[in-house]
Amino acid sequence: MRRRRSRDLLFAGLILLLLTILVYQGYRMMRPQAGHADAEKMLYEVSLFQMQVLNTSLMDASDSENTSQLNALKLAAYSAAFAHDRLVNSLGKDKVYSFSAIGDLVDALTTWQIGGNRPLSEVERELLVKYSELFSGAVSSYQQLLSESGHVISSKNDELEKTGKQLATLIKGK
Repeated sequence: MRRRRSRDLLFAGLILLLLTILVYQGYRMMRPQAGHADAEKMLYEVSLFQMQVLNTSLMDASDSENTSQLNALKLAAYSAAFAHDRLVNSLGKDKVYSFSAIGDLVDALTTWQIGGNRPLSEVERELLVKYSELFSGAVSSYQQLLSESGHVISSKNDELEKTGKQLATLIKGK
């Protein structure tokens, strides 16, 4: 009888432990996840870093003499476009400007390099210089795009959109 009572208490204790774990897991699933907002902020930081790398690459590329010297710029532009695209998908297309001018830059660089290694024309060099000057303004807006709480600052997004449209016009008008 004593053995059965010990077994019953052990069984009841296990059932109580499992129910406690189940309730705790349910509570964790229902409460707001702070990690999700942190992931978006970290994605923003990666995207900002890629934009800064692109800005530096643009400054370096303005001194380029031929198309083979644009490989680093092309890679930086592709990486920045990729990171920003993921940020837009994460935060919402209605909240963050898509910045298609970076993809347009990748396309222009690819077009210039299709013919192989050749000297850059004066028009192409001027385009890189103007793009670099405009883009540096976009980076300063991009640095302030998210608030400390992780919300998009609409005025900075509007500045980014204005600059992005100017850059798109510049690239398409080449």
